[in-house]
Amino acid sequence: MYRDHLVSLLKRNVKPALGCTEPAAIALAVSRAQEESRGDIRDVRVRLSGNIFKNARGVGIPGTSEYGIEFAVALALACGDWHKGLEVFADVDEDAVSRAHALLDAVPIQVGLCDAEENFFIEAVVSGAQGTGRAVIIGGHTNMVLVERDGKTVEEAAPAVAEDGKKSAVTPILKDMTIQELRQEVEALPLEEIAFLIAGVPMNYRMAQAGLEQMPGLGLGAALRRLMDEGVIEENMVNKVRMYAAAAADARMAGLKMPVMSSAGSGNHGITAILPPYIVCREKDLDEEKLIRALALSHLVTIAIKEFSGPLSPVCGCAIAAGVGAAVSVAWLLGCDDSQLAGVINSMSGTLAGMLCDGAKGGCAFKLATAASEAVLCALLASQNIHIGHGQGIVSIRPETTIQNLGTISTQGMCSVDKTVINVMLADAPRAAAL
Repeated sequence: MYRDHLVSLLKRNVKPALGCTEPAAIALAVSRAQEESRGDIRDVRVRLSGNIFKNARGVGIPGTSEYGIEFAVALALACGDWHKGLEVFADVDEDAVSRAHALLDAVPIQVGLCDAEENFFIEAVVSGAQGTGRAVIIGGHTNMVLVERDGKTVEEAAPAVAEDGKKSAVTPILKDMTIQELRQEVEALPLEEIAFLIAGVPMNYRMAQAGLEQMPGLGLGAALRRLMDEGVIEENMVNKVRMYAAAAADARMAGLKMPVMSSAGSGNHGITAILPPYIVCREKDLDEEKLIRALALSHLVTIAIKEFSGPLSPVCGCAIAAGVGAAVSVAWLLGCDDSQLAGVINSMSGTLAGMLCDGAKGGCAFKLATAASEAVLCALLASQNIHIGHGQGIVSIRPETTIQNLGTISTQGMCSVDKTVINVMLADAPRAAAL
């Protein structure tokens, strides 16, 4: 009975993304606001929730050698196309980069934090000589809820509302399902309705290959390959997953102008959710149908956890959401039963729940490498009935309750931690101040 809902959920949450999704979402709002402004641009004001600031501040902008929010804003003014969604930077070229630099020098760009109750909020105001445009995104990267021209509404859409009444872009569908039900539904979904998921494999694998060949960012993926070539670490399935995830993150966080397939609104989540089941299928010589269903399971578990933790959270979603999703999918590929799938959820949760999110940046390569490789290792161990048992820390007797516990810790227990992390980052970012 969940079939149509699950397919729709996958189509909404598994999309190509060019560059880190937070700068892209900011650019999306700026580009839309610019369309409603008129005349030469006089100034731009951007207000962000803390989590958006955190994830946009230190990441590379695709097609450029630049980083950060101000340049993302300037590039959006120079060449952004809001019609392309999270691929808003698709038209970046050398001329656009030059124009963006000129705009940075000529146009005042103010970036500030807002006091909005939503943890996902973007407001862009572009003032031109003859008019002003305003665009607001709430709850999700493309969830534009308000567009204004000179203070008059042009477009308006109500933010999705979660069960607790708070504004959110998530859906409660998966909250009502057990892991067993989700596994059964994925196995029964018509293959042709989820076959589109396979497109994420070559997309994300190409990003990993670019990371290995070009060694951008930290070059972690390439370093891991050297260690394998030298015999320092073994060239096994776990380490291959670690290497490819790291390499893809190296390339993406450095701003290589290549799309990845995202998951639950995040390109890094997509890397973590897709590459482990793909590498395992390749190593085990499993067929394409197995891979497609594993991808569906990985994405859906990722989305389910994000429904509890929120679209952006104080903890690393690549670890507690996409990492868990990948682990469940790999365990399923290995033939694990439902009790073993529950065990892998508990092991991943008990191991990686404390990994902080301190923003998107080059260092995320280490986190993705850890989450992806741990996903495969926990799945292999679960297949031998080795996993963290209930009653140990946050791990519950039911995997669904463990997932809820992750959400509670993230949304309630770590709010002050998140504020502290953002304050530490603000102390090193004098250009960002409360407006």
